[in-house]
Amino acid sequence: MITFRKFAAASDGKLVRMYFTEARLGPQPAEQTSEALGQQLEPGSRLTNYYTGRDAGPAWRPDMPLSVARALGVNSHHAPKNEELDRLFEGKRADNGEAWSNHKREISGYDFTFSPHKSVTLAAEFAADPAEAAAIRNAIHRANDAAMRYVAREIGWARRGRAGENGADPGAVGWVSFKHYIARPTLPVQDGREGATYLLEAPIAGDPHDHIHNALFNLVVTGEGHIGSLDTQRLHARVHEFGAFAQAVLADELRALGIRVAYDEKEQAAVILAIPQFANEAFSKSTHQVLRNAKAFAAGQGLDWDDISAEKKAEILREAAAAARLAKHGEKTDHKIWRDQAEAMGWKHATVMEGAKIDALPVEARIERAYAFAARHLAEEFHTAAVIDHDRLRVHAARGLIGAGVAGGVKDIDRVVEQIERKGIELHGEHVDLVSAWAKRENAEDEPRQVLRVTNSAQIRVEEDLRMSISVEI
Repeated sequence: MITFRKFAAASDGKLVRMYFTEARLGPQPAEQTSEALGQQLEPGSRLTNYYTGRDAGPAWRPDMPLSVARALGVNSHHAPKNEELDRLFEGKRADNGEAWSNHKREISGYDFTFSPHKSVTLAAEFAADPAEAAAIRNAIHRANDAAMRYVAREIGWARRGRAGENGADPGAVGWVSFKHYIARPTLPVQDGREGATYLLEAPIAGDPHDHIHNALFNLVVTGEGHIGSLDTQRLHARVHEFGAFAQAVLADELRALGIRVAYDEKEQAAVILAIPQFANEAFSKSTHQVLRNAKAFAAGQGLDWDDISAEKKAEILREAAAAARLAKHGEKTDHKIWRDQAEAMGWKHATVMEGAKIDALPVEARIERAYAFAARHLAEEFHTAAVIDHDRLRVHAARGLIGAGVAGGVKDIDRVVEQIERKGIELHGEHVDLVSAWAKRENAEDEPRQVLRVTNSAQIRVEEDLRMSISVEI
């Protein structure tokens, strides 16, 4: 799935960066430079991380447009520095701290987070062969990048005028990605009694959970050089579609590795079949004592939790978690703790690459299978709703492609939607056509005031019969 949240330009950029970097406040490693060539050299650890599929450091959009890099004040060929990220999260240029444009930003960016199913994480974490772990994690990264390019295409429109009242022009956007491998409780931490509230991941021994945070900056650069804000009016309606598309790409990537995949029980995500359900459940727990322990730890130092700054609270969280972890697990790493848990439950894992030969379906068969999936789920929606948003057609089409394959990319979603609109669906044992019309949405602060809605011919017939009945009685 993909989730998103906003971060405000008025935030303390350092605290936002602490969340994305999992509260790592230490100095970054010094960049090495070749004196002879005058060029930055990549440290060996980054090369190793690439081939193992594990790279915890932030990374710019792989294909960052030059126009966006210049507008943000970054060199996308160099790894992001802490002070650059701090400024960007406050809506400022990374190089000199100046505003991106004359237009003031209330929102400096959006955090789009892609999370594969737990089974995908466990397949990578417990793979006996490091090359297999790397292949699975690189599949996650490719699915994330494909989804983010789709997001960029859909909301990368520079709005003109207040809230886009003068329309929008297509443009280029940029983001920075943070790869996380552990699920920890996320805590709301207030900066003193009156300050803003920030999210921090509690630095405890969490569960294995690969996920990628993509901080998409609220800046669009058009071909003419105009700088505007993202067009996010339909973001709430489309985010489920973006997540389904990411899952469909991931499923294709895994099948190409010879891994058997299927749907999860909600039919919304790709699951690796070789990972048992009891393992998925065992590594999906959470901790609720973190904040209580931190407050007690602060009180022991004579501090009132509510009075201290967010940065001091982050420091106390780390100290309290370290003390609790040392008492419970000693010096064990997260990975050793997880292996002890797997051994305790009697689970031994080697590989999910079973050499399965999974041929891609021809385009017609792929679209037909995805259509059948989408039609079934749309019928379920119409069991309880007379009218739905047209965007729901795209969500179910994308989810249908998780099982059918998405070799045609985003165009496959368009093809499935066209099939739905042309063929209709089966509802209550009869064939019905779908009917679309524009409707006005009231109180649409973050959504468009005009939205395309969909009903079906059976519902229209019911409403016409009701009108006729009322007319006769009158």
